[in-house]
Amino acid sequence: MRIGIDVGGTFTDAVAVDAETFDLLAQAKVPISHGHPDGVAHGILEALGKLRADAGIGADDVSFLAHGTTQATNALLEGDVAVVGIAGIGRGFDAFATRRLRALAKLELAPGRTLPIRYAAVSDPGDAVAVKEAVDRLRAEGAEVVAAVEPFSVDDPAGERVVAEDARSPGLLATATHEITGLYGLAKRARTAVLNAGIMPRMVETADLVERSVAAAGITAPLMVMRGDGGVMALPEMRARPLLTALSGPAAGVAGALMSERLSEGIFLETGAPRPTSA
Repeated sequence: MRIGIDVGGTFTDAVAVDAETFDLLAQAKVPISHGHPDGVAHGILEALGKLRADAGIGADDVSFLAHGTTQATNALLEGDVAVVGIAGIGRGFDAFATRRLRALAKLELAPGRTLPIRYAAVSDPGDAVAVKEAVDRLRAEGAEVVAAVEPFSVDDPAGERVVAEDARSPGLLATATHEITGLYGLAKRARTAVLNAGIMPRMVETADLVERSVAAAGITAPLMVMRGDGGVMALPEMRARPLLTALSGPAAGVAGALMSERLSEGIFLETGAPRPTSA
């Protein structure tokens, strides 16, 4: 059997399908458990328990488990992102090009919510002291995650690797432009890496919660995460490149409709539930 879990803004949904025929065997829906001491992990565990009880599924019967979430999309649409520290690497024109990335702080993700950016220059990534000073400065200015940016790192990523590894050593999350794409074009590559960094802390936390919930349920099958292109990726990949999960909600719906209805052409409509508002 295959199980799918979706953690939305209001409900946690779970479905079980036959691994060979893809016939729907059971489904469960529980409210998001934000107020529980275990957070959304409790809702995941509750949904899995209900699903397995309704379908008579044993932990060993599960051959595949996929997790879908709208968190990346919601975070970008609502401007709910972490403070990103850009470590601009290089001298001369390279330094000039990376300094221009400070303008990303003007990028409006949502009305009144701009991308929170801090910047520090690293003229020589081979200078361990300079690298540490830059990372320490970003941390002191409130950066929660570091994005290492160097022109032409797709050809030689050594500088970005050094900076990212230095940032990770004291416990910061970090990403680098060459880890996101191998395409040329500093501005586009850097914007993508910065957005990836902005959603990384929350997505990593979610991945950890889901992993613990699945383990607590006794399921040892591979846990995969939905991508925005309709495919899936392993948890380590999701932790490194959470931006790939953006728009995975609609993609998962389309993939499910195609699989369930055996359609090659069609129109798919999706309406998400609104988030509850406090009085």
